[in-house]
Amino acid sequence: MINWDDAKVVLAVARGGTFAAAARTLGLDETTVARRLTRLERALEVEVFQAYDGRRVPTSRGAGLIAQAERLETEALRLEHLAGHRSEEAIGCVRIAATEMIARHVLAPRIGELLETHPKVTLRFLTGHENVSFARWETDLAVRLARPERGDLLVRKLADIRFAVFEAREGQKKNKPKVTRQWLTYHEDLAHLPEARFIAGKLDGAEPLLRSNDLDGLATAVGSGVGAACLPMFVAQLAGRGDAGGLAVVPEDKDLNLFREAWLLMRPDQREVQSVRAVADWVVEAFRAAQPELAGRV
Repeated sequence: MINWDDAKVVLAVARGGTFAAAARTLGLDETTVARRLTRLERALEVEVFQAYDGRRVPTSRGAGLIAQAERLETEALRLEHLAGHRSEEAIGCVRIAATEMIARHVLAPRIGELLETHPKVTLRFLTGHENVSFARWETDLAVRLARPERGDLLVRKLADIRFAVFEAREGQKKNKPKVTRQWLTYHEDLAHLPEARFIAGKLDGAEPLLRSNDLDGLATAVGSGVGAACLPMFVAQLAGRGDAGGLAVVPEDKDLNLFREAWLLMRPDQREVQSVRAVADWVVEAFRAAQPELAGRV
């Protein structure tokens, strides 16, 4: 069994891959990191890392020690977090992991509503398509566009988000006369998404005109008249209000019945943290207010 101080060194080397990277993370020098790791290896009679191609790679026994260190980290972060958040008043910073689309279009416009009732709460948006870790206490709340299949988490459905296929309105299209529709879609690492799979079926193996992980960028490109994309209806409607000239549903795909579900995720032990509960309630209200737009009814 290792203590928390040793665990921090092991994790820093495992994540940084070098003593130099670990030293920067820990605020130490490389010599100290190497000395502390050597001392631990001798005490446990275990070689934790091997040098390979300029990096430190875990050995098979070292991998087990790293897993033990991660469990220590989880418990230490949990205690640290709860100690700083126990209060009868909603105070402090709450982190929300969400896609940029949700953060930008659903939550950010309604921050003022949260501050009116909880002026001592601050927010940190963690945007991106990668899942952050509740286990390592990287976030307090998460909004996901699919219900988690596992994990000890509290989940609540927030909304149905409708998608449709859009192109620029007549008068904006660049490809005249139209021969073959150009398609704009998502990066390859998002190919598993329903909207990306729909476009893949249209491409029939061909390469799309544009790939992007930025929904607003896709909507702007569609509005410029260069092609079509499968977009959330409310994002397309917002794009249509700008200088792009407006977006319209592609006629042959107007009956597309494609929805994504938005879910709020929270750890069970966070229910007693006033600031997190306050922000969770605000997220629910934000989605309730936005539901007509999210469902494509306006």
